[in-house]
Amino acid sequence: MKKEKSSAMGTPYTFEGRIPLKQAIPLGLQHVMAMFIGNLTPLLIIMGACGLTADAGYGALRTALLQNAMTVAGIVTLVQMFSIGPIGGKVPIVMGTSSGFLGVFKSVTAVLGQGALTYGAILGATIVGGLFEGVLGVCLKPLRKFFPSVVTGCVVMAIGLSLIPVGINYLCGGSGTNDYGSIQNLFLGMVVLIVTLALKHFTNPKGILSTASILIGILVGYVVAIIMTMVLPHTGTAVLEDGSTVSYTYSWVVNFQQVKDASWFAVSSATVSDPALQQHLAFSRILLLHRTSALFR
Repeated sequence: MKKEKSSAMGTPYTFEGRIPLKQAIPLGLQHVMAMFIGNLTPLLIIMGACGLTADAGYGALRTALLQNAMTVAGIVTLVQMFSIGPIGGKVPIVMGTSSGFLGVFKSVTAVLGQGALTYGAILGATIVGGLFEGVLGVCLKPLRKFFPSVVTGCVVMAIGLSLIPVGINYLCGGSGTNDYGSIQNLFLGMVVLIVTLALKHFTNPKGILSTASILIGILVGYVVAIIMTMVLPHTGTAVLEDGSTVSYTYSWVVNFQQVKDASWFAVSSATVSDPALQQHLAFSRILLLHRTSALFR
């Protein structure tokens, strides 16, 4: 009886497979935590390249964009998994922003310079690209013969290789941080990397330790960072080009103050006070929504 029930549930490796709740919860958490990084990082990188940082007075805009990014990605993920008519492939993957366009958009900022207008131009180009991709999505089946596995595989590999510098920057503490490449940052990054790879390759490939290796690696890294925060100094001193010094907080320091101050339940901000920024916020929603073009079958 138990064997028949297990067979009916399926496995994580079958298309219609269903897994027990004790496995679904940690694997779901792992997917969501990985989603935060992949979904929010491109937005932060583009805003930083355009000079729309909190220090420049765009903190409210950044917060609103991040909230809307996760909200729209969650809605589109549900549509992808459960489908609405012809929309949705019923594939258990997270939908969100893409990192494939970062190289192109960074070159746009190099030509147009920084500012809100450059950000708007980038989002406008994304909308046009999203519409074009949507048309291709409707006509995908007859076009598949032009994209064999060797072509799509090379594209995916090229995107992955282009993102290696982004991963290295974050492992070193984040681009532009005063403690970039410090021993503490490298140590913490290597702890997460080693734990993840060890669980992935030296445990049962179909066991929970292997499939949830990313989640466990992140949690171990967080615990190590909390211990470091408790026993090591939190601030350092940097010397500026003019010879003056400035104090800064290390990038690995764990601070739960914002979590403590946040409400238990809240609705994501849909607008900001500045009318000019409201236009860019509206475009940002389309930046997320254009990813739904991949859902058409």
